[in-house]
Amino acid sequence: MTERRNRAYAPRMAPEQRREQLLDAVLRVIVEQGIHKVSIDTVAREAGVSRPVIYGLFEDSNALLRASLDREETAALMQMATAVPLASTGDPVAAVTDSLEHFLSAIQAAPDRWRAVFLLVDASTPTFRQRLESGRQAFIAALEVFVREAIPADRLDTVDIELTARTMYALFWEAGRLVLADPEAYPPQRIRDFAATLIPALPAFRKPGD
Repeated sequence: MTERRNRAYAPRMAPEQRREQLLDAVLRVIVEQGIHKVSIDTVAREAGVSRPVIYGLFEDSNALLRASLDREETAALMQMATAVPLASTGDPVAAVTDSLEHFLSAIQAAPDRWRAVFLLVDASTPTFRQRLESGRQAFIAALEVFVREAIPADRLDTVDIELTARTMYALFWEAGRLVLADPEAYPPQRIRDFAATLIPALPAFRKPGD
């Protein structure tokens, strides 16, 4: 009788759980090896499963990659949307710093997602870059609405609302990069403290007489 070799099999999972496991593995491959390394083989090794397990849920590596990018894009855009400050708080500086801290906390809670976002937005992934750019433009537009609503009506003609919004956006975006790249040197509290001095210095939020 021929002795059969024992082979390790991936634990059984519900299809949706398995799908999420595989998409998590794709994200790790993107962050650790680069998007060009995403393949059925690399994802199978990363997830600790066999190739047939992946083919049971995805047609090929392109479908696997698209599903991962779609998931991360949707989550990232949702986090960006919830980071928009609200003028209704009555204190624009506190609204911005609170929203910035919330945004940085969201980034720290999903570091691989945001490493991929910052990596791919500058990489040669045109579809992902274009869709994320649409989200960034929507974020800037929402910041413009905030600025417009946060300043007195009689000052609207004296404030460059677009550049104010873009300055705020640049602060959020670069702060996100820094908190991932060097969290010890750039903890959220340091960034928030800086924002608390920067935002009041912007013409839109400068108090009369300052």
